[in-house]
Amino acid sequence: DSIKSLILEEQERQGGHFIQGVDMDKYLAKLGAKAEIVSDSIGGRCRGFVAFYCNDMETKKAFITLVLVDPRGRGLGIGQALLEFVLKVAKHRGFIACGLEVSKNNHVAYNMYLSQGFHLVEERGEMCFLEVGL
Repeated sequence: DSIKSLILEEQERQGGHFIQGVDMDKYLAKLGAKAEIVSDSIGGRCRGFVAFYCNDMETKKAFITLVLVDPRGRGLGIGQALLEFVLKVAKHRGFIACGLEVSKNNHVAYNMYLSQGFHLVEERGEMCFLEVGL
């Protein structure tokens, strides 16, 4: 529930622009049913999480679908630590790359991904598809 609350609060903070073009209830249900989720919690409060998929056994490419850090925890390296954890897990499982999408306007996240070795593969409207080799 704390992850769901974090997502819904961010969606509200961003005026409905955080996750666009999907039915939020269906999206949350899909995350809960199919994504792997790693979180950082302290004192019973979720400070951030990452949701990812390591299920494409043909291409051996993992995909990070969502990284979110509570505003009170931003700037502490939580997002970077979560990202590094997923990349290590994917590599350990034999995956060769990991991709994600990020908004062109989300400069903080975009720059964090670049600092972790991700590179631009394709621009898709307002979104950028980034990938890193493992």
